[in-house]
Amino acid sequence: MVAGPAPQRGHPRCSRRVPLKALVIAVATTIAAGPPSAVAIPPDRPASTPAARPGSPLAAKAGLSRDQLAAELNAALGAAGGSSGTWVYDTEAAKSPLLFSDEAATPRIPASNQKLFTTAAFLSELGPQARLETRAFATGELGGPRGSTLGGDLVIVGDGDPAFGTASFARANDQPVTRVTELAKAVADAGVKTIAGRVLADDTIFDRERRAGPYLSPLSGLSFNNGYSGGGYAPAPELEAAKELKLALRKRGIRVQGKVGRTDLPDSRLQRKPLASVASPTVSTLIEETNVPSNNFFAEMLLKRLGAAGGKRGTRHRGNQKVEAFAESVGTHVNSIDGSGLSRKNKASAEQVGRLLVAMAEPGSAARAFRGSLPLAGREGTVADRMEGTAAEGNCATKTGTLSDVAALSGYCEAGNHTIAFSILFNDANVDSARAAQDRMAAAIARYDP
Repeated sequence: MVAGPAPQRGHPRCSRRVPLKALVIAVATTIAAGPPSAVAIPPDRPASTPAARPGSPLAAKAGLSRDQLAAELNAALGAAGGSSGTWVYDTEAAKSPLLFSDEAATPRIPASNQKLFTTAAFLSELGPQARLETRAFATGELGGPRGSTLGGDLVIVGDGDPAFGTASFARANDQPVTRVTELAKAVADAGVKTIAGRVLADDTIFDRERRAGPYLSPLSGLSFNNGYSGGGYAPAPELEAAKELKLALRKRGIRVQGKVGRTDLPDSRLQRKPLASVASPTVSTLIEETNVPSNNFFAEMLLKRLGAAGGKRGTRHRGNQKVEAFAESVGTHVNSIDGSGLSRKNKASAEQVGRLLVAMAEPGSAARAFRGSLPLAGREGTVADRMEGTAAEGNCATKTGTLSDVAALSGYCEAGNHTIAFSILFNDANVDSARAAQDRMAAAIARYDP
C-alpha cells in the first residue's frame, strides 16, 4: 500500500559515507559465505583514488572543446586497457548532442549500474513522494473498558519496506528508518491496553523466496533491520518484526498475552482500514539510500516491491519484467536479472545506460529525485574518496559499479550550464586502472565547454 506524505527525519547529503559497521558486515558476510566463483570481492565497496595534485593535469579546470574532450577521453581509455564502452551526451545541445562514443553499443556487465534501472523504474512507478505503509490489523473485536482490550490477534502486515526496523540499527548503518516504535505508538493511540491473542506477521506482499545472492541477507515482504538479527542473518525476518513490535508494545504499557507467529490475512480483511500504520521514508529517500552507498539489500527489496505493484505478489521475476518494460518505454534496454547488479548475467551497453540517464533528465520524469539519489564525486557514498581535486568533485553525480574485472561509472556532470550524461563501462579490466581512467574521464567531461 502506498501512503501519502508524513513527517520523516531528514536524510543528510553532504557527508554520506559508508559507515564502518556496514563495511564490517559486508566483509564478514563475504568471508563466512566464501567468495563465489563469479564474484571474488565484495561488490561495489567504497574505493579511494589519489586526489589530484594542485597544478597537475588531473586538477585542471580550464574548459575543453569537443575535440579536446574526445582526445582526453581516448587517451584515458588507451591508458586503462581492458574492454570498455563509453557514451557521452549533452542533454541540452541544440544539435549534435552526442559528444563521444566508443564501443558504446556492446552489451556489458553493468555491476551496480544496474541499480540505475531498478531505482528509475521504482521511482517512475510510485512517484518521488510516495511512501510504503506497514499496517497493523486486529482480527478480533475491541471490548472492555473504553474498547481497550483486543479480543483476538494483532497482525502486522508488511509492504516491502526495506527501512522498517529500529532507530539504533539505522543510526549504526547511516540509513533512513521506519521505526517499529512508531507503529507501537499508533496502536497505543488507538486506545489498546491489552491484546488477548498473539502478535502475528503477514509478509505475503512478497513470495517467500528468501535468498537473493551470497552477499544479501534474506528478503521478506515484512523485513526488519535489513534482515539481520543478533549479528547474523535472520532466517525469518517477519518474525523478528513481530517480536520487536511485541516488545515495543509492552514498553508502551500494552499487555500482550499470546506468542509471536505468522499468518496470511485474506484480501477481504486487507481492504479494511487498519488499526494502526506507519509510513516509510519517501521513495526519493529510499532510492537515495539504494544509490549513494550502493545498498544491495535496498535494491533487491525495491525490485520485489516493484513486482508487487498492481496488487500482485512481489517476486524477483515480476520485478525484472517491470524494469525491462520501463527501460523499453523510455527508449533504452537492459537484460535485468536482479535489482542490485550482483549477477554477471545483467547486461546493458554504455549507450543503453546513457539513454536511461538522458530519459531520466527530462521534465516530468522525476528528474530531480533521480539525480538527487546519485552520490556526488568527492563527497558522498562510494565516490566520497574519488575525483577529489578535479573538476568533477562536487559537480558530477555518479553511480559506481564493481565486480571482479568489472568497473562502471555513469551519471551526470554540469559543464557550461549544460547537463552531460555519460556512461563508462569496463569489463575484463584491472579495476584499479579502470577507476583511474574513469576519474580522469569524468574530470574531462566536467570541463567540457559547449
